[in-house]
Amino acid sequence: MGEKGLAGVAPTIVVNIDAVVETPKPEPQRAAEATAAVTAAPATSSDRGGVGDGQKKGVAFFDLDHTIIDTNSSWHWMQHEIHNGRVGAGFFFTALYWFARYAAGFGAGAERAGAEAAELYAGTAEEELQHEVERFFHKELAHRMRPGCAPVMQKHAAAGERCIICTSSWQHPARSAARLFDCETDPADVISSVMEVDAAGMLSGKIAKVAFGDGKYHVTKEWADANDVDLMQCHFYTDSMSDVLLMEKVGFPIAVNPDARLRAHAKERGWEIHDWGIAESQMKKPRYSYGCLNFSGAAAGPG
Repeated sequence: MGEKGLAGVAPTIVVNIDAVVETPKPEPQRAAEATAAVTAAPATSSDRGGVGDGQKKGVAFFDLDHTIIDTNSSWHWMQHEIHNGRVGAGFFFTALYWFARYAAGFGAGAERAGAEAAELYAGTAEEELQHEVERFFHKELAHRMRPGCAPVMQKHAAAGERCIICTSSWQHPARSAARLFDCETDPADVISSVMEVDAAGMLSGKIAKVAFGDGKYHVTKEWADANDVDLMQCHFYTDSMSDVLLMEKVGFPIAVNPDARLRAHAKERGWEIHDWGIAESQMKKPRYSYGCLNFSGAAAGPG
């Protein structure tokens, strides 16, 4: 996917990636504390007709990045692609800008970066990419699940409520995460942005569905209508202000380790704010030095 640098020479760039993007959210709990906080008391949303009551069963939608896991899967995928020499510095710095904006709760316009990434995967076999992403998730992200997430999922499952991934990422990381973190795995029940696949099973480089920002609500509403689900009976867990429209449309919006803008908005609206903690492994992050970056453009990771 990548290309050679100018005059065949790829300059070395040393980037402290974590210092830029992996900025901790306010006052995160340690793993043991977060797990205890979730398991010691029933979900407060049950007082409003949520987990464990006798009303019509709804669905629990879970955002992926910074919600189920304590990091951004797309950023780690980009590190993976850089390490393999498949991401050029031009796209790297463009993506860095959008990741920084997203971390601050300002994600508007990131669709453009997503469209550029989709184009760069044109001609790739979808099955091949899915297998690669699957291996990547198991190796790099299986240990990044927030400790407070699993108990909440278990409560929903015990109440007969479906747990559905609802992410702006591409279908490949979304499906991998659904399998890894015990959400529903049928591709039709994984809500995400979608790269278009042609009749031969190859990625076309076009976007078939955008689940970012307001688009996440529209894609989720489409899924809910097809599955006879009333969004007012549903929970939605997310960290990002970019998901606020969907939060407004469900009966039980929950802000999980939210960005500053969503935290303020949730307090204003009286929404629940949960701290699910961070994985202990985050305390031991490596630093990355890449000699493979080049300035002629290359591919970026999914979503």
